[in-house]
Amino acid sequence: MLKRYNITVSSDYEEPLLGLAEFYGVSAFSNPLIRDEGMGETDFVYTGETIVSFIVSTVEQDYKAIEKGIINWLKDFNLPQSALSSEEYSENQDWMANFKEFFKPIQIGEEIVIRPPWEPALPCENKATTILIDPGMAFGTGTHETTRLCLEFLSKLDVKDQYFLDLGAGSGILSFYLMKKNAKGGVAIEIEGAAVENMKKNAALNNIPDGLEMICADLGKYKPSKLADGIVANITSPVILEYLPYFSPWVKKGGWGVFSGVNSTNADLVKKAFAENGWKDLHEKTDGDWHGFYLRYKI
Repeated sequence: MLKRYNITVSSDYEEPLLGLAEFYGVSAFSNPLIRDEGMGETDFVYTGETIVSFIVSTVEQDYKAIEKGIINWLKDFNLPQSALSSEEYSENQDWMANFKEFFKPIQIGEEIVIRPPWEPALPCENKATTILIDPGMAFGTGTHETTRLCLEFLSKLDVKDQYFLDLGAGSGILSFYLMKKNAKGGVAIEIEGAAVENMKKNAALNNIPDGLEMICADLGKYKPSKLADGIVANITSPVILEYLPYFSPWVKKGGWGVFSGVNSTNADLVKKAFAENGWKDLHEKTDGDWHGFYLRYKI
């Protein structure tokens, strides 16, 4: 039996909640709450709240201890216990079904459309790069601010014939976009095995060529086979701070880096870490409380 804990909070609390999921070793994903406005496919607005979901096996994990941990976390942040709800599913039940209402097609600038496969194509797709995403258990539907920030930076890069690393690849959006921009190849690294399997399904949806390798690995133990022209990492601030000294040397001198997953609380710490690890020429964008960065390595 699977149990899904849904915690509805202000988007400010999303990053610490994902850190809590990592602490307990459970799969987690999040989606911003949206409200329909008008009749068009993309006529919706963000409410400022996010649903963070923990997926727990009632057989293989101590779900009662995890539930107690979530409740204590809410108390620590002076948040009401009513923010927590839960649902149970049999192993073969589609526990994502009622979340599909939140997965809307989204257009990023003039060049990118991210769309779930069950939604019809947008009129602009004949001129845009379209990425089809069935999110499954992976974090990343394109609606999240951090994904959009990464894509905005990546859209300005010429990656033709380049080799990249995508750290914390989630559902594969960023890797797929780079491959569709004619990157020669890359490695999409994700620590969740279920997310990697789902990423491979999404790669098939998008007809991604064999040049993209999708693997399950711990960043602390991974060793790349060669240096990358660039690196993209849409991961949380604590992970960036912990692993930046390890993965920075995986990039060629003068190579590019695109980072997000950083909230306003930790932005200054992350920028300091960039400087200490050889990253220069910093460009920063914000979307709500989230920060994205483009930098060059040891130029």
